[in-house]
Amino acid sequence: MKKTANITPALGIALETSGRIGSVSIGTGEKLSDEKTFSAPLRHSAELFDTIIELLKTSNRQAKQINNIYISIGPGSFTGIRISVAVAKMLALAAESKIVAVSTTDAMALNVADDSINRIATVIDAKRNQFFIAVFEKQADQWQKILSDSMMAAEEFKSQFDNSEKPIWLLGEGLLYYANKFESDNIRILDSSYWSPRAGNVFRIGVKMAAEKKFADPVSLVPFYIRKPEAEENWDKNKSA
Repeated sequence: MKKTANITPALGIALETSGRIGSVSIGTGEKLSDEKTFSAPLRHSAELFDTIIELLKTSNRQAKQINNIYISIGPGSFTGIRISVAVAKMLALAAESKIVAVSTTDAMALNVADDSINRIATVIDAKRNQFFIAVFEKQADQWQKILSDSMMAAEEFKSQFDNSEKPIWLLGEGLLYYANKFESDNIRILDSSYWSPRAGNVFRIGVKMAAEKKFADPVSLVPFYIRKPEAEENWDKNKSA
């Protein structure tokens, strides 16, 4: 009788530093085993590496055993995402881990599991009265992106979706100071507990992408940012002045 080889499920970690609230998750194969949120907002550089080590220790694993790194690639905080990219590249070099770049808005959509909600939009602050927005519709119990990540003002969004037959529910940290810019009879705001992207959902999407061999090149990997970071835009303006 022919023996079947024992295949050890891949050890994966997921990093979420695209928003104000950072987190890390860990699991093997498709099973998410643990998730830890940072102690306070904007603690990415201070807590990311220590949180990875803590979860590895709790799981009786070592960094060299990490097979896959799932990172939230944006849109979002360019500085925050860059921290995850740097850590992922380091592990890819040191442990020969593979990197999977997960859309931040896809991960945010998984925050909403309410069967009564069929359409949502993720809202991320892009500064200067602009927002990174993606729209999802539930199809066969799955969130399908019907508007790709776009940069627009609140007024532009309302002109497209305020008059639709279906209500649309909003989530995202871009609503922290600007929820009132979006609210209307047809546009509704989800509770703030839904707003922040989570490493656990980055893990869930990353596992599926890894199964499809959708790995990122660690050399060319950069944060997904619809426009240039503000510092680069200012540099370009100064050069052309």
